[in-house]
Amino acid sequence: MTDDHVPMTFEQRNTWWAAVLIPLTTIVYFVIVIPRALKQPVSEVSWVTPMLWAIGVTIVGTIVGSIVSSIVTAIITRDHKVEADIRDKQIDRYGDRIAQAITAFGTAVVLVLTMLKLDHFWIGNALFLIGAIGATWGAIAKIRAYHGAFHG
Repeated sequence: MTDDHVPMTFEQRNTWWAAVLIPLTTIVYFVIVIPRALKQPVSEVSWVTPMLWAIGVTIVGTIVGSIVSSIVTAIITRDHKVEADIRDKQIDRYGDRIAQAITAFGTAVVLVLTMLKLDHFWIGNALFLIGAIGATWGAIAKIRAYHGAFHG
């Protein structure tokens, strides 16, 4: 009996961490900020610090998750190489194109909000949400590609 299981590459593990952490921290952020926005004028809502925490937790969580999963993978696989290959690079570009398309659309939205001179609350939150959506969909596209839905 042969083991056809191929260990995840470093890039694939990082993609999974991003696909989990970005939506999670974004949801937590909005769970904190939306009730504030419903109780007071948005110009008075304290949103910057929770947003910085959400971004920071995502970055640190991705780094720590990547380190821990690399250690666990090294212990489990021992002699199997799980280095990046040409497929990783192609999949990374594919997912990045999707993320960039969403972000480009989001940039236009933020530009319109700025032209309308809306409160910084709306501009900052639109940019944060669009960035989170773009990064999440980019990660999902990469995961799908790793599972055979890539024809790049």
